Amino acid sequence: MIRPVVFDFEEPSLFLTALREYHKATRRGFSVRSRLKHVGGCSSALVTQVLKGERKLKRDQLPNFAKIFLLTSSEVKYLDELLRTSRGGTLISTEDEVRPPAVPKNHLLKSWLHPYVKDLVELSDFELSSAWMLKKLGGIAQKAQIEKAIQFLLQEGFWRRTADGKIVAEEASVSTTNEIPDEKIKQFHKRALQVAIKGLEEFPIQRRKATTAVIAVNPESVDELKSMINQFQYDLTRFIEKHPAHKTELVQVSVHLTPVGGTLSND
Repeated sequence: MIRPVVFDFEEPSLFLTALREYHKATRRGFSVRSRLKHVGGCSSALVTQVLKGERKLKRDQLPNFAKIFLLTSSEVKYLDELLRTSRGGTLISTEDEVRPPAVPKNHLLKSWLHPYVKDLVELSDFELSSAWMLKKLGGIAQKAQIEKAIQFLLQEGFWRRTADGKIVAEEASVSTTNEIPDEKIKQFHKRALQVAIKGLEEFPIQRRKATTAVIAVNPESVDELKSMINQFQYDLTRFIEKHPAHKTELVQVSVHLTPVGGTLSND
């Protein structure tokens, strides 16, 4: 069973309910009642009411819920921001507004090339020309593949044509489902690794950044590491939204957590 990703949830109670089921499936003897023995000032009735949506979780209750549900630091941070900027389930517009996660659109990855072509429209010198795109993408795909991608993006609404004929992106950022072993998503990540290898060979260090850490872990710390990556993914989405104009280059950011020389068991 895969740990639920907090950034996929708009409502804390739904995430906590999903996390409870995850812990019950992966931790022997886990129950809210048993966890409450380690927490003071929090009743079983309160937890039940929050999970059922009968009561709203409050910020000052979050530390206790973090102990009960074994929340990671990234999960606590996200939930705290969500609670801080919401009232009655409706987000309040603030300078640091936490936007609800975008609805995943896995069909974007009908071809691994689609995300690369899609984001070219954000560049200031964009041209609706497969020849121009071929040059911008550095030859990672053939011209015919790019032309098919253009047709797909227009037909599926990832691009739209404005009244004055300009091609623009329907959304600044598009997400796919977290933690789902979809073959198309897997293919996209494989090709992204190939692009990264190509970049290591072709670009000077001033134009790229690569870092790798080899870490000894246990099953509990793996969850924490994944949560850190999920937080970074969420921060990347906010970065895209904060920088909507004057873009001149397409880059990719890839972060991977992979067992080395073996597998990690969930048993």
